[in-house]
Amino acid sequence: MGTAVAATPLQVAYAGSMGAVMDLHLGPAFAKTHHVTYQGEGQGAYGLAHLIAAKKLRTDVFISITPGPIKVLEKAGMVSKAVPVASTAMVIAYSPKSRYAKEFAASASGKMPWYTVLEKPGIQFGRTDPQTDPQGQNIIFTFLLAQKYYHQHELVQRVLGPRREPKTDIYRSLAANTPEERTDGRFLRI
Repeated sequence: MGTAVAATPLQVAYAGSMGAVMDLHLGPAFAKTHHVTYQGEGQGAYGLAHLIAAKKLRTDVFISITPGPIKVLEKAGMVSKAVPVASTAMVIAYSPKSRYAKEFAASASGKMPWYTVLEKPGIQFGRTDPQTDPQGQNIIFTFLLAQKYYHQHELVQRVLGPRREPKTDIYRSLAANTPEERTDGRFLRI
């Protein structure tokens, strides 16, 4: 005899960058082990956190890569404890078909600074919106740190674009570039 599957699915909201892991591996494995139906939704974690806090999205589990979205739920009185289960690193991923593939490869082998590739005219560099996704904020933070570390005055401006009027934190003070369908490179968490 088979095991009955729960009529109400387990609703899991997660940071969009976790899509393949959640929907292809963890979600189905958990559902099989615990005899439930898994339903996942991945988007920018800040956007999800605000939807959950506003009670516009019902979820049983919320998974964020960074602590910021969890703080939104803590402030809303919806979370009393969060458990870190993983960590992340930022990398630049590039297409081997990019017209800048040779420059990215040279940068990866230490022959030129990574940021000089991103300053090339006409490069299509994708990133997420820092107002809805922590990865977008981490990209800005990475550039702010690189600007200081490499003594590259206005690196943030040169690669990411003009500043907006400052809001509540440094991440949101830069204009967001919408990821294009075809990009030469983009930052990813690994």
